[in-house]
Amino acid sequence: MKRKNHKGSNRANIYFARAGRAGRLDLTARIPELADLCERKVTVLGLGCLGAPSVLEFARCGIGELRIIDFDIVEAGTIVRWPFGFKSVGKLKTEVIKEFLNEHYPFTKVIPFSRRIGEVRHSEEQTSDLEVLGDALNHTDLVYDASAELGLQHLISDFAAELSVPYIGISTTCGAWSGALVRLRPGKTEGCWRCFMHSLHDGSFPSPLSDPAGEVQPVGCADPTFTGTTFDSGIIAFGGVRLAVSTLTEKGEHGYPSFDWDIAIIDLRDHNGNAVTPSWRTFDLRKHPLCPCATGS
Repeated sequence: MKRKNHKGSNRANIYFARAGRAGRLDLTARIPELADLCERKVTVLGLGCLGAPSVLEFARCGIGELRIIDFDIVEAGTIVRWPFGFKSVGKLKTEVIKEFLNEHYPFTKVIPFSRRIGEVRHSEEQTSDLEVLGDALNHTDLVYDASAELGLQHLISDFAAELSVPYIGISTTCGAWSGALVRLRPGKTEGCWRCFMHSLHDGSFPSPLSDPAGEVQPVGCADPTFTGTTFDSGIIAFGGVRLAVSTLTEKGEHGYPSFDWDIAIIDLRDHNGNAVTPSWRTFDLRKHPLCPCATGS
């Protein structure tokens, strides 16, 4: 193009515009084992230090649709373990994540559910928890539970089983000393969530290590929370995403490799709190003799 300079003469301004390719095929060319994920839907419960980074990783993997459930707002003190900083403080976690993914990962559709499951309804007109969960889990391909609430894990795992949807539960301990992954696949996993809990209690599975002094209630915080770094809890979150992606693509001809286990316990510290090289121990989940699913009661 030509422009007139300050003396009135014409001169040519030439520049190169670099083209960037960013279609679905251009993105999956770098992750061919995950190409089928564009047709998958995942429901994620809990957007804390495990759920939020997991959601971002799912979007990077090219998941077609993410349904995200959380009731909380971003507190200033939590940004040391959350993917976004002070700009997000005071906003709903669901909205912060939806906004970010819409802008940066537009091929992933995000459906937010800003709801606290188990909260008392204030009116008969308010939608029930079961209706909300029904909408969030209907026709989903996988349930990813990062709620860190035992009661919710029990409820959601049973709900997923009724719908014949694979369930993955992900958790960490105080201090982020350890973590656990639980996968329940309809028709493949023999035991259920209660079998896992029974097996933890009787020592069939090693109990994840926890910092005895790892619970804290910061000034201004309404509820106690746990200590632990994001680089420790992040290892657990990435392990959960890896297991989820494997589960979603295992039926495909060129999908991500399958895992032959459904329980994994990771140790990031030893019994004395010393840092150790992350080490996973994996197990099959069998029916526990004390569980109703084994006794038929």
